[in-house]
Amino acid sequence: MLSIYDYLAIAMYFGLIFSAGLLLRRQSKNTSDYFRAGGGIPWWITGAALFMNFSAWTFTGAAGEVYKTGTFVLALYYSNVVAFITVWVWSCRRFRRLRVITWMEAVEARFGRPTQQFYTWVKIPILWLVGGVALYAVAVFMSSVFDVNLVATLVACGVLVTLVSFFGGAWAVAANDFIQMFLVMAIAVVAAVLALRQPGVGGIGGLIHRVPKSYFDWTAQTPVGVISAWIIAMSLMNILMFNSVENSPKFLMLRSDREARRMTIIPIIGLTVGPVIWIIPSMTAIVTHPNLHQQFPHLQHPSEAAYVAVCLATMPRGMIGLLVSAIFAATITSLDAVLNQGVGVVVRNFYLPIVNPQAGEKQLLQISKLTTLAFGAIIISIGVLLGEGSIPGLFTLTNQLAASLLLPMTVPLALCLIYLRTPSWSGWSAAVVGLIASGLIKLTFPVLLPVLLPGLYRHITPSERTDAFFFLTTFGVIGAGTAWFLFTGLFYRSSSAEHVARIEALRRNLNTPVQEHIADTRTKNRPLYKVLGLLGTMYGVAICLFTLIPNGVSGRMGFLFCGVVMLALGIIMLRKSRNTDSAPRSGADGPGCP
Repeated sequence: MLSIYDYLAIAMYFGLIFSAGLLLRRQSKNTSDYFRAGGGIPWWITGAALFMNFSAWTFTGAAGEVYKTGTFVLALYYSNVVAFITVWVWSCRRFRRLRVITWMEAVEARFGRPTQQFYTWVKIPILWLVGGVALYAVAVFMSSVFDVNLVATLVACGVLVTLVSFFGGAWAVAANDFIQMFLVMAIAVVAAVLALRQPGVGGIGGLIHRVPKSYFDWTAQTPVGVISAWIIAMSLMNILMFNSVENSPKFLMLRSDREARRMTIIPIIGLTVGPVIWIIPSMTAIVTHPNLHQQFPHLQHPSEAAYVAVCLATMPRGMIGLLVSAIFAATITSLDAVLNQGVGVVVRNFYLPIVNPQAGEKQLLQISKLTTLAFGAIIISIGVLLGEGSIPGLFTLTNQLAASLLLPMTVPLALCLIYLRTPSWSGWSAAVVGLIASGLIKLTFPVLLPVLLPGLYRHITPSERTDAFFFLTTFGVIGAGTAWFLFTGLFYRSSSAEHVARIEALRRNLNTPVQEHIADTRTKNRPLYKVLGLLGTMYGVAICLFTLIPNGVSGRMGFLFCGVVMLALGIIMLRKSRNTDSAPRSGADGPGCP
């Protein structure tokens, strides 16, 4: 049960996040500011936002997978690292050179308006669904573990995300992601240390000695062929998704090519070190909480409470509230991206070109804010509707959604900047082929499985069956979509003069670096630094005051550590805001992009 101190910590967090939106509301003077912060955010802030895309699934779905299979979940995280390395090598600078406000404008620059409209109408409902599932998943988890009302939790989280995006746009999203990265990592370190200090664990050495050896030997539970296929499929899927044009919005916020490349260093380092810290509490739960189904009988998948179960047993009063805030933080970073980017797509790529081509920036900004409220209401409604049914485990659900719905749409968006000589209809047609392939694999999977895995079929477990469906879907969708996209290149010479001119203009942009030039980026960023400084300092002081709560020495030290981390962040940002003066702005965006 949550104590009054825990509720106070949660209230402080909600106030922190909401304040960022209010304090940065004046930064958005046009849609370029609202959707990409004017293309002038420092790389270390957007890098933090890119890293924070791991979502609350880390503390729920991934924790459940660690509890069941051990360290195998590291394969997923490190496939993300591999994908980010490919972004660092190839895509980061090209994303910045797109010189657009929303990623859907890049789709139009590559394929034309019909493909852009296809992606708008197909992608937006998928974004709503993904947002609703994420919101529902964290709400049902919170309600079951902490005995709070499901609908109230879901609505509170959804309303908070909506209002933050409504008031502050991309500025508030970036600021919150930056603050939340430090909060999440500080809490994760404290949780890992307290988990290892449990008498039944005995530190890292004791943990390694006490957990089953199979938790380190992946082939002890699953055939090596299934594991290898799963890892390859996951790596390929992440490489395509991370190099997709849809992944460009964070890079469009940056000031130059050079900063675009620097930004990817943060998620590469974070996802190399972070997962080792994140899995520790769930690993100790294998030893200290062998019967989670008895402790959490109301959860559909009790193993997903492994992380929190250990924290409930080890954390002092008040710190559980910080843990809840960290889980909310990881959720919010995913949802605010869905809101901000989804609204940008609708306003810039449907309302402006089709509904009201004469709309000025002031009107577009007003429409953007109203659309944000509408999107928030839709996502909350989807989350509430999902509460009336049941969903599979979060680990399985996330992978199935990615492979079946997201990946078919992603394949042409990842290939489109690599192979330019395709006709205008290559994008939407490759996506349709991928969706058809996904549906056919789902329908024929019971027949395909014994044919493709004849030696293992009779002995395959339900978990291995799920893994097999995932990698067969992934390989099938990637193979079909890629083959079709490349095949359409045969028809490029018959393209219209308009399409050829569009491709050549895009090619020039991709080959022209975005360089630093005179403007007021640093001056414009001063309010951002000031807000980060004020909020970090105030939040850090408040957390430090929690050391006065009558807890043990380890509990007080945990609060002190988290408080000092946030306080140091705040002081550094305040000093930066005072030292910032007018300086050259980076990034000549070119025609059509403010």
